[in-house]
Amino acid sequence: MTEQREPQLQRRSWPRRLLNRMEVNRAVFYALLGRGWQFASGPVTMLLIVAFFSSELQGYYYTFGALIALQTFVEMGMQVVTLYLASHEWSKLQIDEQGYLTGDPDALSRIRSLAALVLKWYTIAGLLFVGGIGLAGYYFFSSQPVSNVNWQLPWLCVAGLTALTLMATPCLSLLDGCDQVAVTNRYRAFQSITGTLVAWVVISSGGGIWTCVAICAVRLFWELWLIGIRYRRFFASLLPKRTGALVSWSEEVWPLQWKLAVQAMATYFTSAFVIPLMFEYQGPAVAGRLGLTWTALITLQMAAWSWLMTRAPLFGSLVAQNNIPELNRVFRRLTQVSTIVLLTGGTLFCLIVWGLQLFQGIELPAGWELLEPVWYLIHKLQERILPLYPTILLTLALVPLHISQCVMAYIRPFKQEPFLLLNTCSQLTTGLLVWYFGKTYGPVGAGWGFLIAGYFMTIPGFLLVLQRFIARRK
Repeated sequence: MTEQREPQLQRRSWPRRLLNRMEVNRAVFYALLGRGWQFASGPVTMLLIVAFFSSELQGYYYTFGALIALQTFVEMGMQVVTLYLASHEWSKLQIDEQGYLTGDPDALSRIRSLAALVLKWYTIAGLLFVGGIGLAGYYFFSSQPVSNVNWQLPWLCVAGLTALTLMATPCLSLLDGCDQVAVTNRYRAFQSITGTLVAWVVISSGGGIWTCVAICAVRLFWELWLIGIRYRRFFASLLPKRTGALVSWSEEVWPLQWKLAVQAMATYFTSAFVIPLMFEYQGPAVAGRLGLTWTALITLQMAAWSWLMTRAPLFGSLVAQNNIPELNRVFRRLTQVSTIVLLTGGTLFCLIVWGLQLFQGIELPAGWELLEPVWYLIHKLQERILPLYPTILLTLALVPLHISQCVMAYIRPFKQEPFLLLNTCSQLTTGLLVWYFGKTYGPVGAGWGFLIAGYFMTIPGFLLVLQRFIARRK
C-alpha cells in the first residue's frame, strides 16, 4: 500500500505537494479562499469606504456589524453543539449517490431528532433577535447625538435579514457535522466573493449604510440556495418521523450547551464589543477607524483558524473511533501551521500600516499628476485606519485568541467543556479592561486591555487546561 502511494505522491505537482505539507485539503482551501478573498479585497473595500463614506458614516457601518454580532446572545452556543453531535453520528452514516442520508438506523434517527431540536431552537432565536437585539440597537443609535446618517430603516432591514439567517444556521451546522465542510466552505467562498462585489456596487453608487443590508441579503441568498437546492435531498432525509434512538436534550445537548452559551456571550467582549465602545465614548469617527483595522485583523485570524475549524468533523470521528494518536498528530501539525500563518499575516499587515504612515505629509512629486487620485486615496486611507502603535497592540491580541480556539478545538470533540470558568472569567476580564482603558485612552487603551488579559490570563490558563486534560487521559 505504501509502495503504491509513494509514486502517486511523487507525480503530484509541486504546488499540490506544498499544499499537502501545509495540511491544506479541499475544505481548508475553500475556507482560505473565502478568507483570502476578504483579506485581498479588503484594501479595495477600504478605499471605496474612504472615497464614498464620511468618517461618521464609516463609524455607523462598522458599528452595525458589531451589533449584529450580538446574535451570540440568542444563539447560545447551539451551532458548536450541533456540529459535534452530528459529527459523532456521521461515523455511522453516509450520503448516497442520489444525495439522501443513509446508514445505521439508530444514528439516522438520532440525527433526525437533533435536527428537529435545533430547528425549533433557532426559530425562537431568530424571533428573539428581532424583538430584543433589533430594538436594543435602535435605542442605542437613537441615544446618540443627531447625525446626518439615515440609519433607522436600514437597521430594521439588517435585523430582519439577520433573524432569517439565524433560522438557516442549524442546517449549515448539520452539514458541517456530516463532513460536508468542503462544499459548505465553497458556498461560503461564493458568499464572500459575491457579497463583496455587491457591496462595492452599492458603495460606489452612493448606497451608504444600505451596503449592510445588501451584504446580509447576499448571505441569506446563498444559505437558502445551499439548503433548498444543493442539499434538498439531504434535508428531505431528515423529515421522516424518528423511530429509533433519539438525542436527549437534557442529557446530551443542554449539559454542553449552557457552558458554551455562557462562553459565547462572554466572547462578545473580546471581539465586537470594542467597536460600539469606541462609538459611545470616542465618537463615530474613531469607531470607524478601529472598525476598519479590527475587521481586517479578525479576518486574518479567522483565516488562520480555518485549518482547525474545517477539521472539526474529522476530530469528532477520530474521537468516536478512539484513534487518539492520529488525533494528536493532526492537531499538533494544524496548530503549528495555523499559528505560523497568523504571525506572518499579522507582521505583513503591520508593515502595510507602517508603509501608509510614510505617506503622511508627503506631497505628490511634480510630473506624477496621473497618480493624483491614487495618491489622494492613500492619504485618505491613512487617515481612516488606526496608527501603527495601536495596530501592533491589536495584532498581538490575536495570539491569545488563536491559542484558546486551538485548545477548544482539541477538547470539545470529546464532548467535554472544561473551559467554562476560565473562558468566562478571561473574556469578562478582557471586556472590563478594554472598557476601562478604552473609554479614556481610545484604541491604544483598548489594545493594552486585550494584551494584559490575553497574555497574563488566557494563554497560561488554556495551556494549563490542555496539559491537565492530556494527563488525565493517559
